[in-house]
Amino acid sequence: MDNVFEIINTDSFADFNHAHEFINQLTNHSTPTREAVALKLEDIIKDNINYFLDDFSIQKINDAIIDINPNVSRAICSILSKNKEFHTPLEDKIILKIESILEDLLNSGENAHLQNNKSHAKNKKMFALYWLLEALSICQSPKNTQKILKILNVTINFCDYTIREKTAKILSLMDNPPDELLQKANIDQNFYVKMQVYDRMRKSK
Repeated sequence: MDNVFEIINTDSFADFNHAHEFINQLTNHSTPTREAVALKLEDIIKDNINYFLDDFSIQKINDAIIDINPNVSRAICSILSKNKEFHTPLEDKIILKIESILEDLLNSGENAHLQNNKSHAKNKKMFALYWLLEALSICQSPKNTQKILKILNVTINFCDYTIREKTAKILSLMDNPPDELLQKANIDQNFYVKMQVYDRMRKSK
């Protein structure tokens, strides 16, 4: 089915094999194919969701969160926001990936995550971290609060404001976020980071 025209014209599936053939192209295929699958899946998954709750499909969706094409990542996060069925099976996987990236960044050099030096390897990790944090903001649940807070205590200090912005977004959606972290986001020098916690700070006054 590695044909963009055929992908675009897919609206339903004959069986699980057909659905697996379709979602298999979400990774390890050409950029136009991956993007077409992600965008089409965003349109039709609601009516076909039972085909995509198995381990194979969940892993494909998990891998596609950090596709090098932001259009794919954006479509996958949109799918997660509209289909809560994916939250539980994906949350732990997302957290593990974030923890792995943070470990790599922290071990790559003294305070590498705090410095503005750029490299292809670092940029790739930061890009992946950005989309994983976005996905986590959608899928997070109270059962992983402690793991998530451990992550946020690191990412709130990142040099890249987009990582701090996603950190603040996760904080704003938590039931009882720590005041210290909220305050740190609230006094951030970047407007977009502050705006993520604006409503929470206003309600707490």
